[in-house]
Formats: sequence, C-alpha cells, structure tokens
Amino acid sequence: MLRILPVAALLSSLLPAVAVAQQPRQNNPGTQASVTDDHERRIKLLEAQVRSLQTRTTYRYAALDCNTGKYDEFLFLSGNLVFLASCTKIEPYLEGHRVTISVGNPHFFNFSNVKGTHSYGKDWADAIERNVEVSMTDSIRAGSWTTVTVIINPSKPEQLRYLGLELNAQSASATR
Repeated sequence: MLRILPVAALLSSLLPAVAVAQQPRQNNPGTQASVTDDHERRIKLLEAQVRSLQTRTTYRYAALDCNTGKYDEFLFLSGNLVFLASCTKIEPYLEGHRVTISVGNPHFFNFSNVKGTHSYGKDWADAIERNVEVSMTDSIRAGSWTTVTVIINPSKPEQLRYLGLELNAQSASATR
C-alpha cells in the first residue's frame, strides 16, 4: 500500500497537465505575434536573397530611369554579351512622348538589324502590357554609344514611370 501512494500522488500531479494538453488550442495573441515575427523574418531573408541574385544577374532587358539618366546592363535576347542602356531625354511629342535612349556597346563588334521592344507603364506590371516596337536604322557601333529614339503615341506622363528596353541583333561584324 505504501508503494501505491507515491504512484497515486505522481499521477494526481500529472492529471492537470494532461487535462491542459487535451484542451482545444486557442489563438494566443502571443503565439500569433511570434508567427507574424517569423513571417516577417522570412520575408526579409527572401528579399535579401533576391537583392543578392539581382546584383549577380544581368537581365535580358534594361530598366530605364529618365530622372537620373543612370545606365543599366542588359543582354540581347539572343546571346550573352552585355550592353548598356540609359534614358537621356523624354519630351512631349504630338499626343504622346519621344524617348531618347543611348545604347552602349563595349565590344569590338558592330551589331546591325537591331530590333526590339520598349515597354512602358505606371509600374512594372503595367509595362508588361504596354510596349512599342523598336527598329534601328543605324547599327550599334563598336565601343560607342548609339542614340535610339522611340515614339510612344498616344501616352500620358503617368504611363512613363517605368520604362524597359529589350533588343536583339540579326547580325554582327568585326571592326577593322
């Protein structure tokens, strides 16, 4: 009988814990906050990883910033050579705008029959649906900047907050 008493005391001390464990789980504000904190931490981690990948990856399009005129690196749609693009001027033209873009060719090859797409929109998502065909009459000369003029007609100023450029060349020739 003496041995049963300590076991009974142990079981009686465990019963409240078992009863608590069997109760349905309620949303504890502290738990919800920790889940939110965990999600925020994961989002920040993913954003950092995306920024890291963006710094290591050259895109097939150039994101143009007409406010600063800074250049962006991009690849032609076919090939792996890096080119540069910069928005040098944007001005009203008829019922739309004329965008002047400089395309830099740091290579020892001239590229001709250059065609592509100029995307524009209020943001990146809007620019997916709005684009104008680009066809260059001049070749992109080796080791220099080539001016490309794109007419977007009709357009409104708020539709030109995001500008992108994709190009492709049909032929390349070495300089002599």
